[in-house]
Formats: sequence, structure tokens, C-alpha cells
Amino acid sequence: MFCTLCFIPLIAVFICLRIAVQGFKISHGFLACLSGLASVIPIAAMQFFTAKSGFLSQGSLPAMLVEALVLNGVIEECLKMAGLFMLPVKKMELREFFSCSLLAGLTVASFEALVYLVSGTQSILLRLLTAGCIHTACAGLCGLFVYSARRAKTRWLPLFFAVVFHGLYDYFAMFPSGSVFFYFSFAVILFSVVECVLRYKAVHEDISGT
Repeated sequence: MFCTLCFIPLIAVFICLRIAVQGFKISHGFLACLSGLASVIPIAAMQFFTAKSGFLSQGSLPAMLVEALVLNGVIEECLKMAGLFMLPVKKMELREFFSCSLLAGLTVASFEALVYLVSGTQSILLRLLTAGCIHTACAGLCGLFVYSARRAKTRWLPLFFAVVFHGLYDYFAMFPSGSVFFYFSFAVILFSVVECVLRYKAVHEDISGT
């Protein structure tokens, strides 16, 4: 029952997008979820081997920041971005592709929450909410990068912000929940959502020529 809880947000968002987004195809939505699922194992494998390689070493706050940027920022977002190329980008309107990008990110978040639940992580509901938001917003930014690369001039900033925001979120989320630094993770989520909206508008203007 608790495992099912991890996928309720994904199912709810899928249904909402199908209703609210004009031109949203169920087949594309399922393909987006599949792309998110396909990136889960490579992400886990690369994070494991990178952490074990000794290339990154904890012990200081700057080192922990670098580790978060590499493991959670670069690896997760680049692999999620790569998975979005599974979608037929050139056959999709921006609003539909962006919606599918959000679904792909939320799919990764759902499986990540399942892992945390099985491992006995405390405050699983808070983790599901916050991690779900950052994964979804950053996947949206990755999707804007992919779409702009395939349909208009390439915009690198969305991918850059996805990497930075995800790394910063995990860095601040490492601190104890009673710490002031922990609450900076919520600020990062807010900034990622705002940046996602702004970058969407910028790519839309490129596509429409306005």
C-alpha cells in the first residue's frame, strides 16, 4: 500500500495533463514515463561507480557540494535529458513535449521515492513531495534543452540550470531537517520552478518567432 503511494502523484499528473494540455497523446505520455524508467538504472549505476571510484571524497562542505553537483546534478540530469530523445520531438508541439518531460522527471522521482521507502528513510512524504518537485522541474528544463536543440536554436541554459538546481537541492537536503541550511532546499525548488516557467516562455518565443 505504501509503495503505491509513491506513484499516486505520477498517475494524478498524467491524468491532469491528458485533460488540460491540448494535443497531449496518451501514447506519448506512456513513452515519457518509459524514458524516465529507462534512466533509473543507468543513473544508479553511474552514481555507484563514480562514488566508489574515489574521484569524489567527502570531508568538507565544498567537497560535499561538488559531489552533489556531479552525482545528482550532472549524472541524473544528463541521463534524464538523454532519455527524452526517445520521444518523437519533431512530431510534437512544445506544450506536449514539455508536459512529457515533466512526466519523465516525475517517473524518476517516483522510483527514487520507492527506493527510499524500502530502505526505511524517514519523512518519506516530505521526501516524495520535495524530490518530486525538483525532479519534475529539472526534467522540464532538460526537455526545453532537447526541444530547442531539435526544433530551433540550441539553448544550453535550461540544461545548465537543471544540473545546478538539482545539485544544490541535494546538497542542502543533506543537512539535518532542523538546520537552517536544510530550508534552503525549498528555496532551490522555488527557483527551479520559476526558471522552468521563464525558460519555457523563452523557447516558445523562439519557436513562434515573436
